[in-house]
Amino acid sequence: MVPMVDLVGKLRSMAMTMVSLSLAVAAFAVPVAAADKEQPAVTQGELAMRLVKELGLEKGLPAEPKPSDYQTILGGRRQYRFEAEDVYDAEGDSVSVKNYPLYGPFSGRGWVSGLAVATTVKFTVFLPRDGEYQLKVSSRGDGQIWQAGGRELPVSTGGAFREAVAGRIPLKAGTQIITVQLPPEGGVDWFALAADDLPPVEPLAGWRPDAPLTWGEMAEVFAALLGAERKLPMDKGVGSRTIAAHGVARLPVGAAVTTATFLGPFTPPQWVRAGAGGAVIEVPLVLDATGVYDLRVRLLGEPVIMDLDGRRFERPGKPFLAWYDLGTMRLREGRHLLKLVLPPMGGVDVVEIVKRKSSPADFLAVVGLTGNPQAPVSRAEFENTLNGMLSRLRGGN
Repeated sequence: MVPMVDLVGKLRSMAMTMVSLSLAVAAFAVPVAAADKEQPAVTQGELAMRLVKELGLEKGLPAEPKPSDYQTILGGRRQYRFEAEDVYDAEGDSVSVKNYPLYGPFSGRGWVSGLAVATTVKFTVFLPRDGEYQLKVSSRGDGQIWQAGGRELPVSTGGAFREAVAGRIPLKAGTQIITVQLPPEGGVDWFALAADDLPPVEPLAGWRPDAPLTWGEMAEVFAALLGAERKLPMDKGVGSRTIAAHGVARLPVGAAVTTATFLGPFTPPQWVRAGAGGAVIEVPLVLDATGVYDLRVRLLGEPVIMDLDGRRFERPGKPFLAWYDLGTMRLREGRHLLKLVLPPMGGVDVVEIVKRKSSPADFLAVVGLTGNPQAPVSRAEFENTLNGMLSRLRGGN
């Protein structure tokens, strides 16, 4: 028979053991539950980084990318200008940098000057996006040979600095080497690479890398990526606006209003036509709200070149007034500037703006998502939705 004292001692020992086990389990379980509930929020910056990776755009990133580098790639801008003195090979090129206006005005802190004999200059630049780029230069000297993208482009600009379009070249994202064979005493002030900008892939209000990602913002990003914005319904409460170029544009020298009817129909009593030297017509656009808009212009000329806030659009033209679409695009509230580059004897009639509905709920509907537009996206929801949208983009089910 077990003594009563020993039995009580054993029962106390078993109870203490059970308590210890319970405390151990609790100590293990609490942090796991807390970690599950306290996962870091999915941010807008995380979505931007994942998209660049999943879309195979990483070649456009520098060696140590910052959040702004991902935004630059997704922003789709493809207009770059380089000062020659900033991007030439200072150690390997047999040239010098001069800063006097003997051959006309120059930009930047100087210009690259060749020698008394022909010489080659190597420029190193970085591009965030692939494209078929137009190379434009400001240089001096006849018989220049520019080389890039596997092509040779001859340029002659005479004895003073003058701008010239060298031609079009295919270039990949990343580091690019552009060379020019300069004639004796030749020089380069700057050169520019320009391709049509791509539609920006971003939330309607722009990227805020550290902000938690909401369902509405994710829908806005994927609507841009899937090209779904053109499916947003028209905002019938706003309607369309037609802006006559002759009424708002400050006409430059070489352009005048006309009532000629033999070059196609026009809307107002008059339209604007350039003279033999061409002209650049600036039309200010003032918007009451940030949103999605359709924009088109009735123009005459071959080719048709339009610039909206630095975004360039070029289309094959016609010898009569015709409509040209800039497409469905996002525009911020406030003032915008539309520049119309008219060729010799080209012209412009009107600009038409049509607003589409663009609330976060509208974006959710157009990409086929459901949920509270203002609610943050959980990590599991983020992964599932991202994979599903990428599958749609790549043509999957």
